[in-house]
Amino acid sequence: MRHYLSPLVLFFAAGCDIPKETAGVDELCGTDSYGYSSPSDEAKRGLEQTNCYRNLMGLSRGVLHRQLDSATQQHAEYMATHNTMTHAQDPSKSGFKGEWVWDRIKAAGYALEYGAAWMEVVSMGYDPAGAVDGWMGTVYHRIPFTQAAWTELGFGQDGLYTAMTFVTPYPDGVHQAVIFPVDGQADVPVDFDSDSEYPDPAPDHGTVGYPITVTVSGVEIVGPENNPYQLELVDAVLWGPGGDEVEVMTADPGVDEYLYQMASMLPIEPLEPGAEYEAEMTVRWDGDEETLTAFFTTAGGL
Repeated sequence: MRHYLSPLVLFFAAGCDIPKETAGVDELCGTDSYGYSSPSDEAKRGLEQTNCYRNLMGLSRGVLHRQLDSATQQHAEYMATHNTMTHAQDPSKSGFKGEWVWDRIKAAGYALEYGAAWMEVVSMGYDPAGAVDGWMGTVYHRIPFTQAAWTELGFGQDGLYTAMTFVTPYPDGVHQAVIFPVDGQADVPVDFDSDSEYPDPAPDHGTVGYPITVTVSGVEIVGPENNPYQLELVDAVLWGPGGDEVEVMTADPGVDEYLYQMASMLPIEPLEPGAEYEAEMTVRWDGDEETLTAFFTTAGGL
């Protein structure tokens, strides 16, 4: 089971007011709108699981869009037909609808307008809900899920292959930083197999601790394409059971071009099951500096 990172090329909200008390992902599920009347059962399930996370983070829920669904489902079918996990379609192969995600959603009739970014994630070996859980359990693939604001989504599933498309405000978004896991989150996984994500965010390691990340959005572009909000991780600390500091590796777009709008903190070793942790990350972006803190409890234990 693998995840393959979108190029996340960026071309040219309201919160849900759900209290983030101690709760696991599945305890705050709820989808009040699917966006249109006839999405597939797989698309509904993918959206529902996505909104479990959005509710947990206190962010606006996602809705599906008919044309985005059509383009994304077609790409899942393309991957299944050719038994390959990819973002780029080959014009010489059957089922070709466009080389990149923006080509395919445009071909499906979705207007590509200034003020929006288009992103795609793909995976293999999961059902719709499992694919969402898998993307959220990575580093790079977590980025679009943890952005503060969305416009619309598309979801596609064919056999082992899953794809999801995101349209987000860009550059005129909201000025907000989002930490995940969130403050008060329970049943947080203890580990992450970095080799299962491409590119590998920890190439000198295999299984590490569960990723802790901060994703930022801004109101104007102030940096280059791979770091549009000039995001800098100022400091990051993780305290474990008993108040001991946990050894971590950290990164921001200044040292890892694939992070774009995210700063990450990866524990070197898997976390302890059934244990309490406190994460603190200070980021500077879009002319502001903010310290975000999350107390969370890992899954397992007695």
